[in-house]
Amino acid sequence: MKYTWLFIASFFCLPVAICHAETKAIKDAEFVIEKQKNNRVNQEQRLFFKAPTRTTKSANKPLATIQALTLEDITFEPAPETYRPFSLATQGNSPTFNHYCRLGIGSLLLPYVEVGLANYCFGQSIWSMYLGFTPELWNNKSREAALGIQGQYGIESWLLQPSIHYQHSWYKYNDTITDTRRLDQAQANLSVKQANTSSTQDGQVKLHLLKDHDKKIHEQLLTLKYKWMKELDNWSLKVASYNDIAGYTNDHIKQTRFILSAAPSFYLHLFKPIQLKVGVRISYHNDPIPGKIPRFDLYPMAKIAYRAATWLVPYMGIKGMGVGGSVIPLHLHDIVAKNPFIAPNWKLSHQHQYFKLYGGSKGVVAPHCTYHLHVVYQRLKNQSRILSDTTHQIKLAYHPSDYNLCKATGLFDYRLPNGKLGITIQGTYHLYFDHTAYPVWWYHKPVYKFKQALFYKPHAKVLLNGKLHLHGPTTLKNIEGTATALSKTINLSLGVDYAIFNRLTAFIMVSNLLNRTHITYTGYPDKKINITGGLEYKW
Repeated sequence: MKYTWLFIASFFCLPVAICHAETKAIKDAEFVIEKQKNNRVNQEQRLFFKAPTRTTKSANKPLATIQALTLEDITFEPAPETYRPFSLATQGNSPTFNHYCRLGIGSLLLPYVEVGLANYCFGQSIWSMYLGFTPELWNNKSREAALGIQGQYGIESWLLQPSIHYQHSWYKYNDTITDTRRLDQAQANLSVKQANTSSTQDGQVKLHLLKDHDKKIHEQLLTLKYKWMKELDNWSLKVASYNDIAGYTNDHIKQTRFILSAAPSFYLHLFKPIQLKVGVRISYHNDPIPGKIPRFDLYPMAKIAYRAATWLVPYMGIKGMGVGGSVIPLHLHDIVAKNPFIAPNWKLSHQHQYFKLYGGSKGVVAPHCTYHLHVVYQRLKNQSRILSDTTHQIKLAYHPSDYNLCKATGLFDYRLPNGKLGITIQGTYHLYFDHTAYPVWWYHKPVYKFKQALFYKPHAKVLLNGKLHLHGPTTLKNIEGTATALSKTINLSLGVDYAIFNRLTAFIMVSNLLNRTHITYTGYPDKKINITGGLEYKW
């Protein structure tokens, strides 16, 4: 899955009397952007419903999983952002306090510290800060120290959101193999949003730095994104762009890679309940990929959706249609998020998608219940897979021919309006084709994967939350092609918060409750059981 960032548990969007005057510009910008966003949502509800996702104003989303489990098709996004599941409990328990401090200790004899400070005013801006040290919690497989600062600044209809994050992580393979890794990651980000009566635009500039102290592996990644949308009565024009330049260095290989891309598209309102999207994706990259993969890509796409009812919005789309291809970025931070024990003698290479046929349905079953079903068939080239070598380190290998994959995903989200119960469930099923054609067909993801996140408040002073990850059996192969059968894996984590007083809360968290330290399909074992307890103070 993706590499875990300790983002700030802040931005409760509560009025702060002492800084009301200074932050009027931010409120004005948020009002204009939110007004335009609501106009778009109303249009989409008539034509193309999108299930709600987590926002900073929603304090009771269950364990921050909506962002991680979303099925939105982000065209040029390398990887979805990962999440910190336990930070949400703080927001849900304390909507009236801006700051909190959590202190505890676990059965691994490691401290647990989290400090969050929100809604500090400086001129016409609002700032928040996060500081933390966490052991292996909530399916997180490393000990992490992190610092983050995030702000908001408004100028008329513009909203600027700068942020800086730093994280140092310690990894240990297991108790038998004592090999360790230390990773430093830093990220500077600036997001800009603007809206007027007929158009909206979003931009982002992000610098991501990663360093592996043990293997002397480095990566510097600069990403530029931009999206502009113009809406008229019966059609809309959207232009999205993704560009990046990355420098990667290890003991043997130095690479500098870049991607330049743009995707103009039209949304046509054929009839009141029908929406048609047509567009093209254009990109250029300098990644030296073996085989007949061009550096210039031209990739047509089309999608149609029909709003039969609020609870039934079927859709179907096709990309590629046998013409051109689309580069899919792959960077070092995508790999270490799955397994940090990387051998130093391998290189990174992007994959290409030449054909994609997909369809499904989504909708609102009840006012507080949404679902999304999605099935996709893909034809990929230069598909990467993780291989383990004899020293339990991993390398990347790339499929020498076309790779076909079919995947079905279902997402269900339900919550009570009073905030006492919320549950999110995601299930994934993979179907592979011609997987025995090559003697070293590296590994498969599990045939099925199941994720569940739940919070429940049986009493005004008690909050229960839990996470379940269930993966089906699969096969892991090393670089020589030797196969290792992996049984199904299950990881269950639970947490309880009890409000002693209005400002003081006791908590206990149990990670990997069943203490099953199986090897996962990425070649990295789950961490053993860890019980952490402590106190949280809010002010």
